[in-house]
Amino acid sequence: MSDLVPIKVKIGLKANGHAKYPDWRKLQIVKDNPDYIPGRTGGGCSWVYDKKYGHAENGPDSPVGMQWGLLFVEETFALQAVAEFPDEVTIISELEAEDFWNNRSRAHLPEFKHDTEELQGLQAELGLKKEVGQDITEVKQRIVKALDPDDSSPGVRRTPGKTLAQAKIDLGISLKKGAMGGIIIS
Repeated sequence: MSDLVPIKVKIGLKANGHAKYPDWRKLQIVKDNPDYIPGRTGGGCSWVYDKKYGHAENGPDSPVGMQWGLLFVEETFALQAVAEFPDEVTIISELEAEDFWNNRSRAHLPEFKHDTEELQGLQAELGLKKEVGQDITEVKQRIVKALDPDDSSPGVRRTPGKTLAQAKIDLGISLKKGAMGGIIIS
């Protein structure tokens, strides 16, 4: 597992309407490794965006023309990014990252995904077997498994990455302890 640091990044707009990110190429960690990809090189995930207040919406801390993004990056990258872009990059706590992830980035996602074709097939099979008087014990067992979101059987599944807690497991990452709103305590 990687010990990563959550950074919240202010993303503006260029004159052409495209997103304006900080120029990571100015950071020494990127200069030393031109193939460096923030959030990916040392493990982690790519950008997570505020879906509640995008560039077109006016939110409490997100005026029209700006949006927040979240990255989980190596400590060196985080410290260099804050030093180079103090008005655009902030190291945030795990609680703040969890709030951003769960309530602003992933709140619009359903908790469960349904394999409708599989569930309808099981329902049809159950009905047909009942209709002709066949034993339905095995079909019922498959239905129970299909309805359990924690079972690997197709049917009802949890939406991957719906919560930060689940995403950390899925991505195999951990957050560095002591990352507290701009200061990393070693």
